[in-house]
Amino acid sequence: MRPIHLPLRNMPLQRKLLALIVPLLIVTVSLTGLYSYVIASREVVDKIRQAQLNMAVKTKDQLDHFAQNSVSFTNYLFLNKTVQEMVGSGDTPSRRDMVFKSLLPLMVTGETIQSLILYAVKDNSTASSPFAITQTGIASAISYDRFKETPYYERLVASPSNQLWDILRPEDNVLTGDSHYKLVYITLYKNHLYQPVGLLIAGMDADKLSRNLFHDNTEDAVQFMMNDEGVVLAATDTAWIGLPVSELPVFGMDGDVPANPAHALDQLKARSDLIVSDSVSDITGWHSVVIQDRSKLVLELREIGSATVSITVIVCLLAIVMSWMIARYVTNPMKKLMHSMKALQIGDFSQRVDIVGNDEFGRLGYLYNSMVGRIKALIHDVYASSLKQREAELKALQSQINPHFLYNTLNMINWSALQKGDKDISEMVVALSQVFRLSLNSGNEFVALSQEIELLRHYLFLQKKRYPSRLYFDIEVDPALHHFRMPKLLLQPLVENAIIYSIEQAEGTGNIFISAYREDGWIRLEVTDNGPGMPEELVQQLNRTGTAGAIRQAADGTRSGMAIANIKERLSLFYKEAAFEIISKEGIGTRAIVRIKEGDQGHDA
Repeated sequence: MRPIHLPLRNMPLQRKLLALIVPLLIVTVSLTGLYSYVIASREVVDKIRQAQLNMAVKTKDQLDHFAQNSVSFTNYLFLNKTVQEMVGSGDTPSRRDMVFKSLLPLMVTGETIQSLILYAVKDNSTASSPFAITQTGIASAISYDRFKETPYYERLVASPSNQLWDILRPEDNVLTGDSHYKLVYITLYKNHLYQPVGLLIAGMDADKLSRNLFHDNTEDAVQFMMNDEGVVLAATDTAWIGLPVSELPVFGMDGDVPANPAHALDQLKARSDLIVSDSVSDITGWHSVVIQDRSKLVLELREIGSATVSITVIVCLLAIVMSWMIARYVTNPMKKLMHSMKALQIGDFSQRVDIVGNDEFGRLGYLYNSMVGRIKALIHDVYASSLKQREAELKALQSQINPHFLYNTLNMINWSALQKGDKDISEMVVALSQVFRLSLNSGNEFVALSQEIELLRHYLFLQKKRYPSRLYFDIEVDPALHHFRMPKLLLQPLVENAIIYSIEQAEGTGNIFISAYREDGWIRLEVTDNGPGMPEELVQQLNRTGTAGAIRQAADGTRSGMAIANIKERLSLFYKEAAFEIISKEGIGTRAIVRIKEGDQGHDA
């Protein structure tokens, strides 16, 4: 069967993109315009509902901020020493004056608390005269006995937390002469032993709070705060404060007024002609409600309908032009890459593509240039490595020495010395032969610790012959570590360094102590000498960097510096957990420590 897309197969990529994208865009834009007109009503309502919900949440968060400030203010009163003395130690005019002077500035400068009533309860039934202040000065309030007869006290007693958020009506006359509705936080006042010794009422003016909460409200939206009983606590129209929700003008739209104000919010949400959103405060439990008329919002569809047709035509024309530009933008960088790849294919590694930008094409061009450069470098490295490998193999062949020839020669020297009765020379030759034998180790990189110690004994024997009266050494090895596998010649360079610095460059007697033991899951190999030591700065540099250059400089250009660097490199190469450390003090000596994690047998062991 012949494929129907065969004509597109032989077309240039730019024409393919135009042939596929332009019809698709025209159809997509047309369907989108129709679809947007059909669902615009729902989208507008959803957006308004979300905006309303955000507005309700924002108002609720602002209310929580004021409520939290009220709680913080009462907590401050609990901790205020002057208030504690007035409530607990006795209510005197001087103490009242001190409390008044300390609290009035806080109430005047703050925007939360406009009134405060404090009852100092002497026992469960009696109290002193109330302490009452407002932002304007000292005020008067009803007595504690009269307050206990109000429904607010009943609701406070019934509250599990002994806290109450409520609204005080002017007709209740709790704060004498105050004509404002008060949103109050009522709680027990406790002493430092957390025993209730009074009653505290912190109030906010409902009309002032309304202006703070709803100052940016739009004219089309109705906002108010209500409690679970359906009483309006704050509103965009302050005349609604204190009314049941069922008496608000919003219920006059259809004449269906609920009998129970507490169920009014549910009835409002069920109405199809309104968009209602609410959010509940986590602190007070009050509802932040936003209401908007749905019919006013749907009027926006008229503009959407006329705009959809115009936009569809314009977008179709722009789609044709943009498709041609996009196709050209996509194909031009690909053409550059294709031409460069053809040149690279025939071996031109100087190829580079110039694609400007930091988009996908720009990064593709950058990666392509990096790849070509990397391939060129790799080819050069492989060629250079091949030459170096051949040169190394040639040098290795030229420098090979037959161990049997070396041993036979040393044995001949040994027999000659014995025949001539020179026992010292015979012992030195035997020790040197053992050093060579253990160093070569049949070509193996790892040896047992016992073999390394044997090599050190022969090496120190030869050095003892060189410094008979100046060199003394001692070796202590945990017998359980004799079979521990380690890289050969790991300790010999450290012993050589100790001889160089404690014997050759120092006067007097040199002592070298070699030890191997277990400690806290680690195998420690130590070489200690009593040489002149090194400065602290140099020791820190060697332990921190460990580079061959730094150690060579520390060793004044001697071969010992390279040996220490070689030890560190071999430890990192062969072991996952191994460390090398130098401890030295001037005038006392130096200790070189090799630590290998117990159980780590090394990569090449």
